[in-house]
Amino acid sequence: MAGTWNNQNKVLPGAYLNFRTNAPLSITPGDRGIVVLLQEISKGAAGEMYVISALDQSKYPSDMPAEDKLLVKEALKGAKTVILYNLGTEHTADTISSALDALKTVVFNVLVYPYDGTAYEGNKAAIKTWINTMRSEEGVKIQAVMANYAGDGESIINVTQGVELAEGITLTPQQCTAWVGGISAGANINQSNTGRKYDGAIDVVPRMTKTEQEAAITAGEFIFKVDAAQNVTAVYDINSLTTKTVEKGEIFKKNRVVRTIDGIHKDVSEIFESNYVGKVNNNADGRSFLRATLIEYFNELQRMGAIQNFTPEDVTVASGTNSDAVVIDCYIQPVDSIEKIYISVNLA
Repeated sequence: MAGTWNNQNKVLPGAYLNFRTNAPLSITPGDRGIVVLLQEISKGAAGEMYVISALDQSKYPSDMPAEDKLLVKEALKGAKTVILYNLGTEHTADTISSALDALKTVVFNVLVYPYDGTAYEGNKAAIKTWINTMRSEEGVKIQAVMANYAGDGESIINVTQGVELAEGITLTPQQCTAWVGGISAGANINQSNTGRKYDGAIDVVPRMTKTEQEAAITAGEFIFKVDAAQNVTAVYDINSLTTKTVEKGEIFKKNRVVRTIDGIHKDVSEIFESNYVGKVNNNADGRSFLRATLIEYFNELQRMGAIQNFTPEDVTVASGTNSDAVVIDCYIQPVDSIEKIYISVNLA
């Protein structure tokens, strides 16, 4: 188990970690690339899940039409695997609640909800609440991608623009959540999707002026742009966070940084539970052993270019209040991508 902590009052064994803007943590990543797609499907039964990959698309329900496969196709442009959750031919709040209950123990990176409009606002809010609960209470660091939803948090990516595909299909913002979810799940913790090319897209719908793009970015919206050669790219790999706090500053808007921070939860928990729980004494020697392992991991992250300016002194492991508890303090600086370049040009 893993999660965050305010007091040393946890009952279950596990690695409990806190993150602050001035002291974010990260660790080498596990495998990423799994998307859950909540979708109404004309075949199969509601509540069924179908695991689809680029190499194996045999798990679809029998006779599933091409239009039902469209969003999976878009998600696989960036994801390794899509878990397609069947919402039936129409869905309600109860359907979404059942889906979220079923997904509590499913391993994935990003959840996509490709629906928009007044009738779906309650479902979006329920998904946001569930995602945040999974992150804070269960220690499961996942994100959700939805359309036209100002979630105001690092856990929600808000897509507000559509694209036109080369085959003449126009995708709405809610349909584009599948592609954004795919590239978000598939990106490594040392990789940004800013400027990521949308394969197969030739235009954005609607087009935006520079001023409109700036307003959208300020509002925490994930948008696209198109160049003269009809290349469509992501403008900025950000989430919907707009309200900054001492605990969560501007850096938490960047999805690359969120992936770096989230990575430590998964990997430190796996290291701790696999190698230390019940196996290493909680004394000076045992804590020194754990600290050395963390230093080794962070050094690898630095070699990967995911963090910078790390030194062994940035990691301390101390005994906790209880005899079987430890408190880990790490001061890690994630590396951001070069996304803003200011150039002065002197013309003689």
